[in-house]
Amino acid sequence: MFLQKPFIHDPGNGQRVRDMRAFLTSPFHFAQPPALDDPLCAEFAQDEILQMLYTVLPEETALILWYNKSRATSRICPACQRLYRLGDVLLDHLDADEHTRNAEQRPPPQLEREQEISGLCSTMCFILASYNYPAAIKSAWGHTADEMSDEAWAMLNSSGEGHATTGVSVGLGMLVRMTRLHDLGLAQLCLPDVAFDEEVYSDWEDADTTEIFVR
Repeated sequence: MFLQKPFIHDPGNGQRVRDMRAFLTSPFHFAQPPALDDPLCAEFAQDEILQMLYTVLPEETALILWYNKSRATSRICPACQRLYRLGDVLLDHLDADEHTRNAEQRPPPQLEREQEISGLCSTMCFILASYNYPAAIKSAWGHTADEMSDEAWAMLNSSGEGHATTGVSVGLGMLVRMTRLHDLGLAQLCLPDVAFDEEVYSDWEDADTTEIFVR
């Protein structure tokens, strides 16, 4: 009998989810159930939403985003796969002594908001995910599209500066873009030919992935 590889491990600064499918289907109920009493979480919990996310994101990234948007307080960081709950005091990714951790009990408000809307757990993870859009990082951190400057949103809705070269890094950049929108841009994904009232930054036909997001 072969032992199954653990799908959760702790490198010393917080639990990481190695395998999203195993995490979600585990009989030990590590995953928080969808918050079906919250209308928005209940909408995102639908399997149809997950299927749409599969069309534009790598599988693991799509599962993490779907999980984060359909759970009340549980989050998995899309960049480092850290498992945590909103309000947790998280250990730094770098080795930090106890004094440093105690001095940083309260994270900046932008980070708290970012954890809520995208699940990215730290400043470092947000910068990593936004690496292809350096000019938009400051404006996007902890903000939705309607709170960003027009210039920063246009940058985030572009193909970026070409730093992202792997499927995972491109997917993280797209996740940052999608989570600036309350519906993740899925309205345009479902109905690309409908003329919405909001400003459209990119056309479906010209997008090499999903540069169809509106705000």
